[in-house]
Amino acid sequence: MRHPTYRSVGIIRMIIMDKKLPTARIRDSEKTVAALKRAAIDQLISNGFAGLSIAPLLKKAGVSRGALFHHFASKDALVVAAFEDVLAEFAICLTRISQRLRSGEIGLEEFVTETSAAFASDLFIATMEMSLGMRVEEFLSEAAQDAIVVWRENLLRFWTDTFDLPALSQAEQETHWAIASNTLRGYGFTNSFGHQEVATRHMRQGFAQFFLTGAVIKPAITPDISALQGKKTTNSGEDK
Repeated sequence: MRHPTYRSVGIIRMIIMDKKLPTARIRDSEKTVAALKRAAIDQLISNGFAGLSIAPLLKKAGVSRGALFHHFASKDALVVAAFEDVLAEFAICLTRISQRLRSGEIGLEEFVTETSAAFASDLFIATMEMSLGMRVEEFLSEAAQDAIVVWRENLLRFWTDTFDLPALSQAEQETHWAIASNTLRGYGFTNSFGHQEVATRHMRQGFAQFFLTGAVIKPAITPDISALQGKKTTNSGEDK
């Protein structure tokens, strides 16, 4: 007969293992979703929206068909989720370029080079393919609206956080940066048909001259350490 202590230890181990299982499942689930979205993005870039199909997508992600439809109601729902990831990644990319300019790490010429390159990257191609899909798929158009609204807000914030245009009102600045963004979209679209160094150089020079003349680079923001640390309080809630 086993000693009661051994039995207790066994029960404790079972409880610990049982508590770990949900966490493991969550992590596996997150990995599966991430793999599916990454595979969808890769297909959008390489094959376009029209060429996006389930079989190669599953092979790329390394998951089963059942796993796909366990996490997403349809292929289109996966595409929308992937689109949201692309827009978020794009916004992060632009924010980093802005931070490098404002901190003095790069100059204005490099800023234009890196920003225009971002609009000619695979990230832009994925958004363009998704936009084409939205023209023919009503579900995609409706499901992606919130993500597009957030993206437009992030894009405007990228410009207004980076530059000030003292000669223009706030409304005029918003229009100015909207046109700048559309110019870069046009460049990205044209660039997808082939890259010509001379044309790219002229575009960058013209962009800087037209949109950035008179623009003042905003200083890098120094974090408020006291605000980050917060105030320590006693149990009664009074400041120490």
